[in-house]
Amino acid sequence: MPIIENILQKGSNIKEEEHMMATKVNKSLCICPNCPTYNECAKDNEELIYCVLGKSITCVTKESGCICPACKITEKIGLTKAYFCVYGTEKKQREMK
Repeated sequence: MPIIENILQKGSNIKEEEHMMATKVNKSLCICPNCPTYNECAKDNEELIYCVLGKSITCVTKESGCICPACKITEKIGLTKAYFCVYGTEKKQREMK
């Protein structure tokens, strides 16, 4: 079962320390800065891993191309959605439908 399916079905009981370490690892894998939708505002605010942390609050507001499907995090976690910077996490996008 993909990691995301397990989290969505059972919820995440991850400890804060584990969450911080996973976030650090995921940030090192993040390809958001290479995406056409990623902009100077997002760069200046060091926004990354939208797939895990959620959509951009103020910087990214429209689709300009998406490379989420090519990201190692997407593959690692088993994500099926895209444009996390605009629409939010996998869970949030699944709830929207």
